[in-house]
Amino acid sequence: MNRIIPGLRASIVCRLGSGVGIAAATVLLATGCGTKDNWAKVNGVTITKAEYIQALERQTVAVPGGQPINAERFVIDQIIGNKIMLAEASKLNVMPSEKDVEGYFKLQKQLFEQQFPEKSYDTTLKEQGTTPEEIKSDMKVQLAEANVYAKRLNMGEDEVRKAYEQARNNVGLPARVQLRIILVAPNSPQYTEAKAMLDAKKPFADVATKVNPPQLKANGGLMAQVTPISQIAPTFQGKVQQSPAGAIIGPVDFGVGQGQSAKAWVKIEKKLPAFTIPFEDAAPLVRRQLVQLKISQPENAKVKDELMKLKLDAKFEPSEASYTNVWDGVKKVATDAGVGKISSGTPAITAAPGATAPLGGGPAGGGAGGAMTPPPGAAGAPR
Repeated sequence: MNRIIPGLRASIVCRLGSGVGIAAATVLLATGCGTKDNWAKVNGVTITKAEYIQALERQTVAVPGGQPINAERFVIDQIIGNKIMLAEASKLNVMPSEKDVEGYFKLQKQLFEQQFPEKSYDTTLKEQGTTPEEIKSDMKVQLAEANVYAKRLNMGEDEVRKAYEQARNNVGLPARVQLRIILVAPNSPQYTEAKAMLDAKKPFADVATKVNPPQLKANGGLMAQVTPISQIAPTFQGKVQQSPAGAIIGPVDFGVGQGQSAKAWVKIEKKLPAFTIPFEDAAPLVRRQLVQLKISQPENAKVKDELMKLKLDAKFEPSEASYTNVWDGVKKVATDAGVGKISSGTPAITAAPGATAPLGGGPAGGGAGGAMTPPPGAAGAPR
C-alpha cells in the first residue's frame, strides 16, 4: 500500500506504522504518541510534535487523474481502508502469512537493488525515515487486499500460474546496463576539453565532473538507475549491446529534446543480465496485476463496489470531532460518485472526468485498503 503518515495528531494514530510508497508525495517521519513532547530544535528554538503533525496535516497529496487532496483526508481514508481490508482477509481466511510477507519484501528488495546497483535498499529506507518492519506492515495490507479480491473473484492458483506463463518474458527485469555519461554541446569549449582529456586517458569520471552540465556533475555523470538495453537510443544501442563493461563509446549524437542535440561519450559501468523471477516468488505480483485487470471489467464492478461499501459502512470513532467531519466528507464524495449503489441494486453514478476517485481503485493502487486515489507505485519501492 502507500505511505501511512504515523502522526495525524498523535491522539488517534499512536504508532499505526508507516511505509514508503512506489512514488509517495513526501518523505514523512514517525512521530510516536503525545503532542506535548518536543520534536526538534532549530537554532535552539523548540518545535513541538503538535506543530510537526499539524504541518503534515496541511500538506496536499497528488492524485493521478484527479485533484490534489488534503493529507489528513487522504490518510484517514487510507487507515480506515487498511483496517477494513485486513478484517475482511481474516474473515475469508486469506490473511497473508509472515512467510508470505517476508518473501514479498525480499523480492521487492532484490528488484530495487537490481535497478539501483549502487544503492542499498536498507540504507535507502533509513534515509527516507522508515524501517523494514513498517514496509512489511504495508506489504501485508497489499497482499491481503489482493487475496480478498482474488477470493471474491473466484481466482485460483491455476489462473495465476497461467497468467505468469503467458507473461513470463515480462516478469522480472530485462538485460540492463549502468551508464556514465559526458554530455557537451557540439563544437563547444567543453567538447574540445573533454576530447583532449579522454585522449590523454584521464579517468572518465573526472572528465565528466569537469565538463558536464550541473545536473550531471555531482555523480560524475553516473546514472543511478540502470537502463534496459532495449531502451537505449538507437544511435549507440548496438554498440552498448556488443561492448563489455568498462568500454567507452563516443562521441555520438545525443538528443536532448526540443529538436536540440548534443555530443556524448558513454562509459558502460556495469552490464546486468536479465533478472528472472520464478513463479513461486512472482505469484503475489502476478496476482495483484491480474486482480487489477479483472476488477476493471464491467462484469466485476459489483465485487469492487461491495468492498468499497464495507469501508463506507465502517464505524469510525475518533477522539476528536474534527476527524468525524473529515471522514463524513470523504464518504459524501464517495456516495455522490456512486460507491455502494451497484451492490445495493441502484444504478451507480459515474464520476466526472478529473474528479477524485472515491475510496480506492483496486490492489495495484490502493483499493478498499488504500486511499481514495493513492499516488502511483507500491510499498517497498523507495525513491
